Amino acid sequence: MLNTLRDVMQGVVPARRGNAPMAAAMRTLAPDRGVGPEWQSPIYGEYYAKSADVYAAVKLRAEAVSRPPLQAREVDAAGAARWVGPDHPVQRLLDTANGWWSRSDLLIATETYLCLWGAAFWLLGRSDKASAAPDEIWALRPDRVRVVRDPNRYVAGFVYEDRGKETALLPEEVVWFRYFNPMEEFAGFSPLAAARLTADMGMDALRFNREFFRNGAQPQDIVFRSHGPVTDAQLSEFYARIESRHVGPDRAHRPLVTGDGWDVQRLGLSQRDMEWLAGLRWSLEGVARVYGVPLPLLEDFSHATLNNVREARRMFWEKTIVPELTFLAGAINEGLMPRLGPAARGLSVAFDLSQVEALSETESERTRRHVALVQAGILTREEARRERGLG
Repeated sequence: MLNTLRDVMQGVVPARRGNAPMAAAMRTLAPDRGVGPEWQSPIYGEYYAKSADVYAAVKLRAEAVSRPPLQAREVDAAGAARWVGPDHPVQRLLDTANGWWSRSDLLIATETYLCLWGAAFWLLGRSDKASAAPDEIWALRPDRVRVVRDPNRYVAGFVYEDRGKETALLPEEVVWFRYFNPMEEFAGFSPLAAARLTADMGMDALRFNREFFRNGAQPQDIVFRSHGPVTDAQLSEFYARIESRHVGPDRAHRPLVTGDGWDVQRLGLSQRDMEWLAGLRWSLEGVARVYGVPLPLLEDFSHATLNNVREARRMFWEKTIVPELTFLAGAINEGLMPRLGPAARGLSVAFDLSQVEALSETESERTRRHVALVQAGILTREEARRERGLG
């Protein structure tokens, strides 16, 4: 069994033979290694591990995107879209992306990559060399993928880099997702480019507080002023005494005593003076704003009620997740479906939102709608009762 992702990561798949545009592009790749390094820095991925705000927002979006079923549909004679069913080869590929990843795994990875780097790449592979169409989908790390420009074909291909090895991939082997970048059309725009300073502020505040408590909650922003000259030996002895008596949580709150030749002056600001908690909240709000996640969904219940939490959940789906699902479905229809051969002819994909609770009517909303429609004469009483499952 040919494991395409393994071969790519190990650099054993060379540039495809007989492809002159790709070979020419590879010869000109040396100066910049393709487009992407400056926009898809590994640093963006580190925020997922270091910033609690970024992690919470990205994880919430990725899990939401993976919830609705991704369905392959065909249009019948009446113009209605009909699901092809679970046994159709295209649907099986969407449901079991490869031998190791499920549909949810693939979508979670895709949305996470988009949230961190503004781009995602699907590698289309074949488990059997004799297979006419791809039957595997693997998500590639965006910070390892470079886009190779071509003056005639727009994109000549992609280059996957890992541990110093480069592997050339043809355009038809890759599905490319990217957020619009007004400054570079061959690279996605990471949301973290806009949220990075805000996230840094929150992480810096936490680091400051951690060091503060590691030092026994004793401020170190103080200056000792001597009334006369100080030798290096005196200064070294002075620092040694300070560190031995006052540095560390087990030495907290010891009195500080100096000789006649020293004055002690406090510098800097306290956490209260810096409005430390307000700074943390501002960081959370900035990250939530960039990722389109309402604060109550990030466990900020300072002003939450049952009603506004419900509305926040609905707003999150309507304003953030539904447009994202539309974007993903469009990219899959354009980048994946034409490459699946005759089995995908006449098909398109869409996410089934019918079971999303946040987008469903509550019982009271449904009742008010039926009453209004009956009073307006749009529905009869019998039709309204039938729609509600009543006799």
